[in-house]
Amino acid sequence: MSRSPLPLAVIGVLALGSLAACGGSDGGAADGECVVKIGSIFSQTGAASAFGADGERAIELAVKDANAAGFQVDGKDCTIDYKAVDLASDPNKAAGLTQDLITGFGAKFVFGPDMAAAVPPAATAVQRAGDVMMLSVSTGMDAYAGKGDPFFRLSPNDTTMVNDGYIPAAVEQLPDVKDIAMLMTDDDTGKALAEGYAASFENNGVTVSQTEFYDPASTNFAPIVQRIKDGVQGIFIGYNNDSAASAIMDAAAEAGLPQVYLTRGISAQPGVAREDTLDAYTWLVLGADPLYPADDEQKQFIAKFTDAYDIPDGEMTYFPFVHYDYVGMLVQAMEEAGTTTDVEAISEALRGSSYDGVVRLSFDADGLNTSPMGLGVLREGQGEVVSFGGQ
Repeated sequence: MSRSPLPLAVIGVLALGSLAACGGSDGGAADGECVVKIGSIFSQTGAASAFGADGERAIELAVKDANAAGFQVDGKDCTIDYKAVDLASDPNKAAGLTQDLITGFGAKFVFGPDMAAAVPPAATAVQRAGDVMMLSVSTGMDAYAGKGDPFFRLSPNDTTMVNDGYIPAAVEQLPDVKDIAMLMTDDDTGKALAEGYAASFENNGVTVSQTEFYDPASTNFAPIVQRIKDGVQGIFIGYNNDSAASAIMDAAAEAGLPQVYLTRGISAQPGVAREDTLDAYTWLVLGADPLYPADDEQKQFIAKFTDAYDIPDGEMTYFPFVHYDYVGMLVQAMEEAGTTTDVEAISEALRGSSYDGVVRLSFDADGLNTSPMGLGVLREGQGEVVSFGGQ
């Protein structure tokens, strides 16, 4: 397989290490002048840990880099004090963990959670506290981001990301696929997304002739794929994770179904691991893809990240690309607002802003994410990334 750099609509050569150095260090703030409290809630353990662990690591690495570079806000030398808590892939823990970060640790900025079902309880805790910002990549943030409150989704909303971007791009890459089956988790988010996805496929000339919902805790997918009828030309695996997608693909191959997969919320890795048996595999690229870096800056970041956390080659997820630079963007907003404590002023500085780091990030004037995205497609052992979206 070719894994040479491929074009992505990501611009930027500035990493967090290029933040203007103003006398900060990796330790506490000079004379205790200015300490920014940042917390995170990621699934470091459990079913969602493949992505959650990388999200937590990305924030940790970004904080270290920001502190090493140093930054000044309103004439004061500042550093970041960071605390991570483990969601353990259990949304029921979200409210308590968020409250502990806010009241116990004093966090003014909370990254995560990384599961859609965990967003509402975490958001409620943030709203009750007041003057606290929440930043999450999760689909669940669509109910909160861009509505004037300090809630920011670390990727475009699902309509922009999938319906208006990824699905049209995937259909264009697979012109012979006209009839697909959709597999979605049997929960509120999966059901809500399925209707929109089906409509988007239909608008782009592809019929979703069958939709199967399954328990999110499923590990045996043989009974599920056996319900898929003859005649479909591909399978859309939506709102999921790498391990479930891999199990679905193996079960579908065993059942003799067409080996054409369109995925959402899943990385290149399940396809790459099965490239010899696939006809086609597509995935959504947020920020950048660790297997297909677009430039030397992304290559260097991948090497830095995998070395720092002793991650085997090919096992880094895309989560670092949708978390690391946002710490730098947050620092940039604090510098512009001239405050580390007035969350509304910092939120206003984020709205309409952009940031050139390892990848390019941007928000519109309402605070909706407009960062570039891409479509990854794997065919005949060869992969490429096609860019779309962004401002």
